Parts: sequence; structure tokens; C-alpha cells
Amino acid sequence: MRRAPAKFGLCAAAVLFFALPACKRSVQVSKARPVDVTSASPRGVLCVEQPDACLYCVGREGETAFLEASQSRPHVCDPKDTEECVEFCSTLAPSCALPWTPEPHCVLDSDLAFHRAVFNRDTADRPEVILSGRVTDEAGHRLEGVHVDIWVARGTQFTPLGDEVSAKDGTFKLHLRNGPWTYALRLRRPGLASEIVDRLAPDKLGATGTAPTRTFRMGPESVARGRVVDAETGAPVADALLQAVRSPEEALEVSETRSAADGTFALGGLEARRYSLRVSKFGRKSVTTKNALSAPAARLTVKLSQGTVIRGIVHNADGTPEPNVTVAAVLSDVPGAPTLPIFWTTDSEGSFAQDHFAPGTYYLWARRGDMLAYPPEKIELVDRGDVAVELRLDHKGARVTGQVIPRPGYRLSSDTRALLLGRAPSLAFPRPAVGALDQDGRFLFTGVLPGRYELSVREGTRTLTIAQGPRDVEVPIDPDTTVALKEPVVVRAQIAE
Repeated sequence: MRRAPAKFGLCAAAVLFFALPACKRSVQVSKARPVDVTSASPRGVLCVEQPDACLYCVGREGETAFLEASQSRPHVCDPKDTEECVEFCSTLAPSCALPWTPEPHCVLDSDLAFHRAVFNRDTADRPEVILSGRVTDEAGHRLEGVHVDIWVARGTQFTPLGDEVSAKDGTFKLHLRNGPWTYALRLRRPGLASEIVDRLAPDKLGATGTAPTRTFRMGPESVARGRVVDAETGAPVADALLQAVRSPEEALEVSETRSAADGTFALGGLEARRYSLRVSKFGRKSVTTKNALSAPAARLTVKLSQGTVIRGIVHNADGTPEPNVTVAAVLSDVPGAPTLPIFWTTDSEGSFAQDHFAPGTYYLWARRGDMLAYPPEKIELVDRGDVAVELRLDHKGARVTGQVIPRPGYRLSSDTRALLLGRAPSLAFPRPAVGALDQDGRFLFTGVLPGRYELSVREGTRTLTIAQGPRDVEVPIDPDTTVALKEPVVVRAQIAE
């Protein structure tokens, strides 16, 4: 991640996109041109690609969403090339995020740039406060090269924004937007104890202009040492992530490190006090200890238990490993409890792995384009289990075609879309088909799984009433079939005409 430039507006959008279910978008979308906020869409929409390859987009307050929040994520394909598609992690699916659009693109090239751009867009009319700081050691000597990490906080949510580095004379300047939020700083440099300064309110620093220079002092670091081992066998656990925090609920870590091949670790940058310790490792159950770490510390042993893992590989019909495939695990229905899919993407070698599942019966799917792994693989996952599976993309999904026409006196907007919603969501691949309408209202769904579906027509976030025509679609079990709706779907607004 690139370091922030010397002057920037800081982002206060507490965006929780990392908590949304992941969804895959075509690898061809990488042709989209990353932009900064200066070339973003005139509508003010901003997007960023998640690690799972879907796009998360936000608009200004009141921006019309593509779908209702309770529905699935949009999936949009190039009408001139149906193999090139984009999937979104948000209900907003703007055209400026599509690589084939002629308009300016709105996809930012990093999380940091995205957060900062959202804030700059939403707070352009806010006054700016310049916080001047100076960093010294305990003897008053000015410190060069101290990294000042910046977050903005709303409630308990912290959004990372970037960092500044102190100059030769120990000084730095932060350009902060004034508003109903606070900032947190972390000062760090090797050999010194990191310092966290939180809840800096811009209105307390000064309404506008430059606030008085603040001096921050850093003392020598203390180091905590220990070892991470397997809870059952005592064998060393390598590459575990260890984070020291001031309390178990603390959002900002003071220091972090990883365990070596023999399980040992050295956690520096600490003050002479007690800390809580967060420890995580793929395939292991995460541990948070309360005030168990003291610095300087006697040797500390952290025990990690096995987690619950699903791992495997996806092949195409010829048996070749298939990269960039969406894999979904759906927990079998529990009466009275919603079942949300967990899905992720295969790597360049067609492999996938995910941990921290709850024990139970799962249905496992895979999809790339129109090709599917069908029927779903049923697996039983026990506590601390590690299940390996192989999936094959050997079923070509069906196509569903039809036409939407408005009732006399009503007009369809450009935001109108047709959807197929699965009647059995726990057994269907967790992405309903979304079809754009052409000038004549015709739509095409591709890659549809066998089953019974409800047909829905949406205009932005609003569901239109089907006054006449089919409301359900039955897709046969045979692969590569076309289901053509014999009657047009006549729609009207929900309000009485």
C-alpha cells in the first residue's frame, strides 16, 4: 500500500464493506482504469475492488441503489460480450465501474485511496484544520522518521487513512477536516515504544486554520517474547499473527509481529505495562488474552487449537485446474435461523481454502461464467474438521429469455432490471440472475441452475407489480437449455393507477 502524500483530506466514511459477502467478477475487468478522486464519476460514485475480486461501490447520500439491501448482489455483463462480466459486493452497480463504459471510470486502486476519496467527496465543503506536531524522545531530542498513522473514528469504527513521517526537526503536519468525528494517531519507530493518541476532536483543535503545535514524547521500547504452539501436541505454530492491544475491545493495535518457524516471537514497540494479545492463524481458532502480556515479559506460551476448514480444488470439464472460480458453501437450513452463504475465489492454481466454519452440513458449489459444479457437493463438517473436496465445472447453466413491457400509461426507466430469485435459497447458488433490459424490454439470464424461480422486476430499489404474464420460471435439470417465456411480463408501479 502506498504511503499517503504530504497533504491530503482524511476519510471519515466508516465503510464496512469488508463484512459484506464476497462475490466474484470476471478477471477481464482488470482492464478497467484505476482512477483517483479527481477523475471520478460526475455522480460522485466511488468503487474499490475487494480481495475476493468483486467491486464495492458507494454513492452520495440518497443515491439510488440497484437492488434492495435484502437481495443479492448485482451481476452485470457487457451486452456486446457476455463473457465479460462484473459482480458487485454492494447494491449499487454504477456504469462508471464497468470496463466497457465510455464514461470516466470510478474504480480506485487501493482501499486507502477509496476511503480518502469518499471522505474528500463528502466533506469538500467542510473547514480544514492543520494539526502541527513535533516528536521528541524523553530527553527532548527531536526524532526524525517517526511514522504517524492516522485513523478517523465514528463510534467504535476506525477507518485507516494513511500516514505522515516526521521531518529532520521532528515536525509533521496533518490536514484534518472538521466535523462530527474524531481522529486517532499512532506514533511508531523501531526501537521506541509506540504511542496511541485517540479521540482528537477537530473542533477542539481549532475551528479553522492552524492549531497550536503539539509535542509528542516517545520512550524506549520494551519487548515481549514467547512461543506459539499447538494446543494438543505442543508442536510449534509458525506464521501466527500476534497483535498487542491496550484492551480486548481496542480497535487499534499498538504493535504486531508473526511467529517464526520454531513458533517463537518477539513483540517490540511496547511500553512497560500490561497488554491484551490477539493471536490468529489460518486453520486455527483465534485467541484473545486479557491483560496476559506484560512488557518487558517473561516467556509467554500461546496455545492455538485446530479450526474447522474446507479446502479443495476446482477443475474444468477437461480436468484442468480452473482459476478465478467462485466457490460457495451454504449451511443446511436451521429452523428459524437465516442461512447466509460463505463464498470465495480460487487462486491461480484452482485451489481454495476457508476456515472458521461452524460444524454442520454444507452444500458446496462452484461457478465460473456459465459453467457450474452441479449437483452441489454435500459435506459433513465436524468441530476441528479439515475437509478436502474436488469440484468439476461440467454443467453448463441454462438461459432464460423474456420480455418486460409496461402497462399502458406507465414508462420503464433505464434502472429497470429483471431478476430470478431462487425458491430454495439454501440449495441454490447464492447469486440470483440479474438481467438488463434492452430498448424493447427483452432480457437474457445465463448460467441459471436447475430449479424453480420467482420472476421479479425492479426499478432501482422498487419492486414493480406484475399485472400480467409469468411470475414463476421452471428450469429443467438438463444442461445448456434455453427457457423462453411464451408471454411478455406486463408491469406497473405498486401504487394504484
